[in-house]
Amino acid sequence: MGSQGIGVEFHAQGVRVARVRASAKGIQVQHAAEASFPQGTVLTSLEADAVPKEVAAMLDPRYFSGWETTAVVDHPSVFFSVFRLAAGFTDELKTGIRWYAEQYVPYPVDQAAVDFQVQDSPYGGQKSVSLVVLQKAVVGKVMELMPPKRVKLRRIDGVPYAVHRLYQVLVAGEGELVEPAVVVHAPGSNGYVFVTNRGRLEPVRHVRLGRGILVSLPAKVRQTCQYYEAHHPTESIRAVYATLPTLAIDGVREALAAELGLEVRALDLAAHATFAGSKEAPEPGEGWAEKYTLAVGAAL
Repeated sequence: MGSQGIGVEFHAQGVRVARVRASAKGIQVQHAAEASFPQGTVLTSLEADAVPKEVAAMLDPRYFSGWETTAVVDHPSVFFSVFRLAAGFTDELKTGIRWYAEQYVPYPVDQAAVDFQVQDSPYGGQKSVSLVVLQKAVVGKVMELMPPKRVKLRRIDGVPYAVHRLYQVLVAGEGELVEPAVVVHAPGSNGYVFVTNRGRLEPVRHVRLGRGILVSLPAKVRQTCQYYEAHHPTESIRAVYATLPTLAIDGVREALAAELGLEVRALDLAAHATFAGSKEAPEPGEGWAEKYTLAVGAAL
């Protein structure tokens, strides 16, 4: 493992940036910073000529200076799905994916930016399709704030992909992967749950949680595990991982463990990463690993 990159997280309240180097020796976070949007402002309502100075400074193209950059967007319009196609249908893949999106995406497809990845499925010679959809307005705003001619923007991701890359780097660093595993990122009323096995995410669930998160989240995770096991009758979930923002909620670890009957392991960035601060980029303080989980995952 040897890579470097910048991760930019756009979330409901603002933006976070992390510059990261990863090697066999571990993860080194060289810089981490955040800035907030004005009260009542969301990403899509930011005007290019009225971006707050703090946000503009963080997204100044000179800061990125040729580094490969990934933006991760935590936005309600993000839609994920993993489904299978019989191998014979792949010649009409775009037509099939558009049909699927028209059936399941909760807004008109002509307003959507659609991306997908196709892999051979280990089950019955099928193709596995990973679909991610985001409103064009959101993509356009990210491109406006980080113009490709000035920023080496390699992709715009949804949250599960950033969490999955973090899982792959942190867990692989511990030794042999214990899979299939269920991974949970639910720092508040919205979150994501996915099963990962052999490098694939299958399925991905966007979960909306009410006030009783200690009841609703374990139930959603259980449903995800049951769905996976129903479609893979020879396999059982063997491990549970949760991000630091998820485990920061009192009682979540214990509630998940009781529901699933498995130890809940942390995707603990702080245990695997060092912060190489400088006078220009001092360490962002206690709890930085929790706060920058998604930005670092995007950068990897």
